Amino acid sequence: MSGNDTSDSTAMEQTLDIDTVKAVEEACRSARPRPQHGDLLARLEQALPAAHFKYRASRNGWFRPGGLITPSGEPITDEILGWAEAAWEMADEDGARLMAACRGDDTEQALRRAIGLPAGRDAPIVTRFSGVTHYFSARYGASPESFLQLEVEEIREVTSHRLGEQGEPDSVEDLVSAPRTDSEGRPVGMPVYRMRRVHDMARVMARMTLQMAGETAGSVRFASDWARSRAGSVALCDHWVLKVSNWTDRYGVERIGIRPAPVRESLRPPAPGLLSGVELANALSDYDRQAGYPMAWFFNLVGSRGVPESIARAVDDQWQAGYRFLSEQDMACIQDYCSRPYRC
Repeated sequence: MSGNDTSDSTAMEQTLDIDTVKAVEEACRSARPRPQHGDLLARLEQALPAAHFKYRASRNGWFRPGGLITPSGEPITDEILGWAEAAWEMADEDGARLMAACRGDDTEQALRRAIGLPAGRDAPIVTRFSGVTHYFSARYGASPESFLQLEVEEIREVTSHRLGEQGEPDSVEDLVSAPRTDSEGRPVGMPVYRMRRVHDMARVMARMTLQMAGETAGSVRFASDWARSRAGSVALCDHWVLKVSNWTDRYGVERIGIRPAPVRESLRPPAPGLLSGVELANALSDYDRQAGYPMAWFFNLVGSRGVPESIARAVDDQWQAGYRFLSEQDMACIQDYCSRPYRC
């Protein structure tokens, strides 16, 4: 991937009409976060009666800049980066002056007023957003990619650090960055849902096919192999989320990417060096049973690299030696992979 990566922004490939997107966005905004997402799912059902969204997975552990508040919790700004850039300029890029103004020193009261801080000697508090991304999907057709996928961020604003109490900043980035020893602070208000994006994955796959100009993207082969193997007996969206990214390449062309991620993680892969014949067949069957669908080991090999490539080679070798423990439809995927490997 080259150019300006915008995979973590709210920009998205438009695959649904604007009224549908707005209805989903409003359902997310008005719902109250709950452990099982019951209120959100009910509002989504009202917004799109034909779509039956189900919760699939969550990915957490991210932060992004928040705002600025007084020690008593009164808001000063909800956009710390814009405020910091303006304050840095007003202080003539002098970190010592700016920290003195934030502390309320007598010598910098005029600067304190100019940068929008209330009168007094209380240092303002920088906040940040602590987030969890939840994935929901709603299947509407028989093909593996025929489903809507919704990404919803559950966001909570928390305190980070006081301005004026850290060392003298050398830049705007130093001003807003939390100290290395900083841990998540006290909550500021209640958590909220915000729609990140919603996609018709069939349309995203179609865009991927056009984008590759004759080549086949790994994610497109992934969906095709799912359809023609025994995995096609279950819904792809029940077991995988498809992470979509958008970026601009070095030629200024808008690009789209798809990276599959399994709903169930941390499955222990078989060890191909120790297995052959019946042992290998049993190991793969056990893996599939834990994952909950046929050929799970193969899709974790190509989709998430959770299974080593040598497993596919071992299966092909055993097939050539006469061990027929997989169906021909499954072996067609494996043999195609062995002759022309791919990863998503």
